[in-house]
Amino acid sequence: MAHHSGLDIALENRFYDAALPGFPLRTWPMLELVGHQILKTVPITVGLVTLAAAVLAGRIERLRPWRAVLWATLAALCLGPFVVTQLKLVTAPHCPWDLQMYGGYAVYADQWFAPSRAEAGRCLPSGHAGAGFSLLALYFAGWAAGEPRLRRWGLAIGIAAGVGFGTLRMVQGAHFLSHTLWAALVDWLMASLAFLPFALGRPGRTHASATVEGPTSDPCC
Repeated sequence: MAHHSGLDIALENRFYDAALPGFPLRTWPMLELVGHQILKTVPITVGLVTLAAAVLAGRIERLRPWRAVLWATLAALCLGPFVVTQLKLVTAPHCPWDLQMYGGYAVYADQWFAPSRAEAGRCLPSGHAGAGFSLLALYFAGWAAGEPRLRRWGLAIGIAAGVGFGTLRMVQGAHFLSHTLWAALVDWLMASLAFLPFALGRPGRTHASATVEGPTSDPCC
């Protein structure tokens, strides 16, 4: 893992300026506005659109075959970030900018879980990366609906958003690489859980395209 191999620190050292001391890009206005605030609204918007489509699927004939997929997609979009947020309340690692080696107050934690919530570092996994990787739900939606194009684009969008969001916070000193990787794993597992009924019983397998039967492979493999 990036944490135990020293890769976390080696990468974060590149963004730290001992002369300040601190992370120069932490307070860069444009990066803070776009990277920290605006981009995070993208998965929220996707979630709201998915919710609206799922609700309307009961009334609009064209959306009806997608109803089960839409609800599962919404569940995946919500579950990943929710679990990431809850884990941050109980895990020990702090954000880089909080560590003594980077001018902060906290010691570098080797353990995963904190002894108590009061001692939690509130930084593992990465919340921003978790928001980005939650868009991997689109990949699962494409799998469940038998739509190869949505599956490919969903995978590309989810990875790009997660890596992009995670990298932005890394250069600001907010997270280590391992925090981003754990966010990806949590989101993937939660999306797998949300779409598990499709792997077991293929609910809602009828698709708007009469030529598509349903999922062809297990996304968890």
